[in-house]
Amino acid sequence: MEDKKTKIKIRKGTNEDLDAIYECHIKCFDKSDLWYKSIIQQSLKNSFIIEKLDDKTVIGILLQGEITACEPSEINNFVPLNTSGEIFKKNNLHIEPIEGITMLCIDPEYRNKGLAKKLIEIHLNENKNEMVCLFTRSTNQAKQLYLKMGYEHIAYIKSKYFFPTEDAIFMIKN
Repeated sequence: MEDKKTKIKIRKGTNEDLDAIYECHIKCFDKSDLWYKSIIQQSLKNSFIIEKLDDKTVIGILLQGEITACEPSEINNFVPLNTSGEIFKKNNLHIEPIEGITMLCIDPEYRNKGLAKKLIEIHLNENKNEMVCLFTRSTNQAKQLYLKMGYEHIAYIKSKYFFPTEDAIFMIKN
């Protein structure tokens, strides 16, 4: 795949990529949303990265793994938005782990070039026979991309994020 000037490669992430992934992650998120390297490392076996071919710089990351919408003790924080959300809650799926996107980030310099879409397509292809899900801050502009990719916003998770406190949008794709 080529972005007008930059030749890139999409591949599985490895432990050797940890520092480069962390550097890209720092460029993409506010301080309050940064992950510890040890958490990222646990997800590397289920990751895809985009790197520039010329200097091997990581410019995009998708981590995938099991997501639980909310813990049983937080059951009242799951607020269904529609019929799908009601069914999801009625069937107790909000307390069951489901495969999903745990982190997606594209270096700000390379955004709006279709790279996030490409990573999501790879994720969906890998999980084509399963329901998948994701969380995002309610203010995250990426939610529009998720909707375009076929995700359905089914619930809010009250006060999921902090510093600043913010609700999460919970989305699924069947």
